[in-house]
Amino acid sequence: MLKTIKHILIFISLLPSLPAGAQMIFDTLNLEEMVVMSNFVERSSTTKSQQIDTLIKQDLDHLDLGELLRAESPIFVKSYGKGSLATAAFRGTAASHTKVLWNDFEINSPMLGQVDLSLVPNAFFDQAQLDYGGSSIKSTSGALGGAINLYSGSNISSNKVELNQGFGSFNTFTTTLKVNLKFKQITSGTSVYLNSSENSFSYYNNAVIPPEWQKQENASYYNRGFVQEFDYLISEHHSVKVQSWNQWNYREIPLVMSNAEVGNNEEHQGDFSSRNIVSYKYKKSRTVVETKAAWFYDDMNYLLKTTAATDYEDTVTFINSTNKSSSGFFKTKLNRNLSKGWIISAELSASLFSVNSNNYNGIKSRENYGLYLKLNKKFSEAIVMDFLLRQQYSEHRFLPIIPFLGLSVKPLKQEEIYIRASVNLNYNLPSLNDLYWFPGGSPELLPEEGMQFDLGLNYAKSFSESFDLGFDISFYNSQISNWIQWVPSDYRYWTARNVESVHARGLETSISLSGNTRGFFYKFSTQYSLNRSTNESEKAENAGYAGRQLIYVPLQSANLFIYLKHEQNSFSWNTQLIGKRNTSLDGETLYSNTLPAYFLSSMSIGRKFGFKKFGLNLRIKINNIFNVSYQAILWRPMPGRYLEAFLGFNTK
Repeated sequence: MLKTIKHILIFISLLPSLPAGAQMIFDTLNLEEMVVMSNFVERSSTTKSQQIDTLIKQDLDHLDLGELLRAESPIFVKSYGKGSLATAAFRGTAASHTKVLWNDFEINSPMLGQVDLSLVPNAFFDQAQLDYGGSSIKSTSGALGGAINLYSGSNISSNKVELNQGFGSFNTFTTTLKVNLKFKQITSGTSVYLNSSENSFSYYNNAVIPPEWQKQENASYYNRGFVQEFDYLISEHHSVKVQSWNQWNYREIPLVMSNAEVGNNEEHQGDFSSRNIVSYKYKKSRTVVETKAAWFYDDMNYLLKTTAATDYEDTVTFINSTNKSSSGFFKTKLNRNLSKGWIISAELSASLFSVNSNNYNGIKSRENYGLYLKLNKKFSEAIVMDFLLRQQYSEHRFLPIIPFLGLSVKPLKQEEIYIRASVNLNYNLPSLNDLYWFPGGSPELLPEEGMQFDLGLNYAKSFSESFDLGFDISFYNSQISNWIQWVPSDYRYWTARNVESVHARGLETSISLSGNTRGFFYKFSTQYSLNRSTNESEKAENAGYAGRQLIYVPLQSANLFIYLKHEQNSFSWNTQLIGKRNTSLDGETLYSNTLPAYFLSSMSIGRKFGFKKFGLNLRIKINNIFNVSYQAILWRPMPGRYLEAFLGFNTK
């Protein structure tokens, strides 16, 4: 392995000396690549939101949303292994408290209430915005931790073709294709994604006695899909857009490390999803009206068959779970800029979910109707106020009103310093699995209710062309009642229950430095999160585990990103820190009750070649450089050091 890395680095170091095609073309003007950077959406905002840096997204465009969030945010991504289930949790909450939206519609499963981030390719969206805590109310309800907003089809301005081919360890292959076409008033955007891997890496299994090196088996995966978008500009003020995201996924599910030598196992999952949106937009002067309709369909099949270790024909467990869900959505929204600094936004929405599962007693459905109102007032250059209300009708009743009040103050006229504060309520319904899954679901579950406080400060300063500084810090406090948790029962299956009270609090901070100096562009960013999340219920107090950090919520997490660019050469470095995580309710310190913290680092080196009508991009990436042996989830192995190489082609 080290010899291979050495050869790769020698090759990359020689690239600048190779003749680039652009240097031989004297009748073509070659412009420097424009780099767009953004860590904060709007500094005067009353809420905390973060725009994923385009440099990092470009570097990870061949991967999935979970891996992007691990590199660029303090959000904890709970991963069961490469190519396996991955979910996100903001601010010490659970995966079901994170809502993921694609072009303003939730893609959370109506069954689980979650999104598998490993099945969301980065190539299928152009922008990703993270809304922390109460800032999620402007896009959805029930996101007690936060919301992830994905947007696509936003940067089609000319005809362009991009083709990227990736090769990696463990027979991993990734192909992405983007074709943007513009003809008069019609634009078309096509994205194609193909990803496959044997995923058969070696790992040190310390769950068996004696510990030994083993090779992961039954772990391959194959994902393929496409996004097609059409945008028709009817006139200066009217436009229509059609978007369709279709994807097929298949994954084998390996045995956990503690069962790697027990019996014979066949476990796999196949998915098909189709997400379709039609929207109409009217924009004139100070008024914007947008109407959208969407239909989402998901088909998932899970198979588990285990046999005895001594007789492979003796079936011990057989589960064949088939699940189909259909979701229909409708939204119409008005934005109007009024006089004297007032802005009003109003939205009416309706949704219908229907699930047919052989783990339910019949077809289950849910209807939601919603009203959203936002008032924004800019009193001066120094003070901005937001007031939001959400009202929902579901389960044949009006749910409690969800209010939000936020304030942003700029105390110094000459400095870009903003102090923000907000308070809000939030309300999250149980998922259909929480209510109806057999066995374990409970129709008696109560909805989750949260009260959230947020206080933050951000600062930006451009000292010169060679030095820009950005800084942000947030403190938050959340009290969540009736938290829904699945726990083992006395009957060998898990059951859903309400936890009376959970207290989540902490801080998040980030620093960004960037600039151009002596022909070098540089970007440095780091983020740190401290999340304290504890069960404060009477039951936890009596059992002696009140105040103990919740299962799989790291107390600390951090990341570091460094990017350097000189002419056509680039270098990037990313380091992630995940703190220790509890895997049980008690306070024992055995390995099986606490997973240790880990650092992961990756490095990428690239070179671009410019020609008259097209460009080439070569990049080599080394992941987990220091060959760290770690587990994100107990007894789920993760790969050590591995390599990736990419060759890209794009038209000009």
